[in-house]
Amino acid sequence: MTILIETEKLPERGPLNIRLDVSTTINTTAEEARRKVSVFAGNEIADLLSGETPDLVWQKNGAYWRVPVVLSSRSLGRIGLVGFIDVNVETGELRLTEQMTRRIEENAQRFATGAAL
Repeated sequence: MTILIETEKLPERGPLNIRLDVSTTINTTAEEARRKVSVFAGNEIADLLSGETPDLVWQKNGAYWRVPVVLSSRSLGRIGLVGFIDVNVETGELRLTEQMTRRIEENAQRFATGAAL
């Protein structure tokens, strides 16, 4: 598993100091987050979408599982990555906006058109 640390702004050059004293409670496992995203994406966006194994992302406002959303079909298998959905590790809530949902849907549509599903 990868742990990503997101900052608001990195310096282009010069010293970079990162001090980590992180604390959170993981109430939602990576697998639970992947399943939540798969259910949401498959039911609310497009039925050929599902979640893959997430990375843990640490942000100023908390920790999230960043779940890749992929388009796949039975005949072609995995077609491509169409976006990401973050899941709060403490609450299990999806961190998603309408704009993010539209972008995932648009990316899936482009892949589907190119794959001639």
